[in-house]
Amino acid sequence: MPGKKQKTSPGDVKAQALLPVIIGVATGNPPYEVKQERALEIAQAAPGHKSVRKILPGVYKNTQIKTRWMALPDFTPEKADAKNPIFFDKDLTFQMPIENRLDKCKEMAEPLVTDVARRAIEAAGVDLKDIGKLVVVSSTGFFGPGLDCSLIQNLGLERSVDRSLIGFMGCAAGMNGLSVCVDYVKTRPEKKALLVCFEISSVHTTFEDSINDAILHAIFADGCAACVLGGVTAGNAPTGSFAILDNYSELAVGAEDGIILAMKTNGITCTLSKHLSKYIKTSMPGYIDRFLKKNSLSMEDIKFWGVHPGGTRIIEAVEQSLGLSKEQTDDSWTVLSKYGNMLSPSILFVLELKWKRAQSEKTAADAKKLGLCFSFSPGIGIEGALLQQF
Repeated sequence: MPGKKQKTSPGDVKAQALLPVIIGVATGNPPYEVKQERALEIAQAAPGHKSVRKILPGVYKNTQIKTRWMALPDFTPEKADAKNPIFFDKDLTFQMPIENRLDKCKEMAEPLVTDVARRAIEAAGVDLKDIGKLVVVSSTGFFGPGLDCSLIQNLGLERSVDRSLIGFMGCAAGMNGLSVCVDYVKTRPEKKALLVCFEISSVHTTFEDSINDAILHAIFADGCAACVLGGVTAGNAPTGSFAILDNYSELAVGAEDGIILAMKTNGITCTLSKHLSKYIKTSMPGYIDRFLKKNSLSMEDIKFWGVHPGGTRIIEAVEQSLGLSKEQTDDSWTVLSKYGNMLSPSILFVLELKWKRAQSEKTAADAKKLGLCFSFSPGIGIEGALLQQF
């Protein structure tokens, strides 16, 4: 009848537009803190570095990295003990079958992943039974049963939880994982999604006589990040949370050699093109322009930026191509300096800084802020997300 207020059924609630919101974030690292100067000493002592040994000091200094964290004591051998002995041979040749490397990766990753995921759930303040989706991301750890199974058992998640595994998407895999979580929570107001990214790059260390190998050991590190997402209506979004309004992925043209991952008998390898920064400079303006137009926005509408802290050349290429200042990319520089390039968790380390800051920003103006975050995958693929702070 006209004028009569109709009851809202559960079906009507599900039909309402839901915003996928990040409601809890946590990060963590394995136990061994490695100063960049100490890592350089290890590299200089490795017999595999012959022709490139003289340029190593410059390579390590140019990273602007101060510290990194490793799961192995090999880069701080004075910290090795009976519980965690030196993994590689003491001759520093760093030769090891890939199956041994992956076994070690699982051993070192499981307690770290469990701890970080538990803290993300606690930060979100949700019940374990409410988590209906689990996404686990890695480009350095491949084994089955995987850490998705370990997390279900160690955390006490429902054994019926829906699982997705994302591998070999490199530094952008965290953004791929977010996209999967977004699709899940958009249609399930009663359920949450848990994303866990972990990388144990140190188990794949080699010291080949090449500039590429020298750069890899100078920048890559170990780390883990997790976040919890839920689907809520705009009026119910928690203060200080981030809604993911849109995701956008694009494969750059003519940049197939920019980042190449491979699985070999002596470990998982990464090859970075000498043209990588040029590819990023060339590709980013068009990508951002298309992403913004897709959402009827302009550069002036974006108030914060999350750039993958993959290295000095990557952050600088983004700054130069988009006209961003060091202040706008400050969180990315901070993560790079303190942790190095941890691949997939890195962008979530940047997001955690912004998420913690948002908890103390309570004004209406703060709640309207829009931001863009993005990372780079082999290809080169650009994986991004449009965020709104509540």
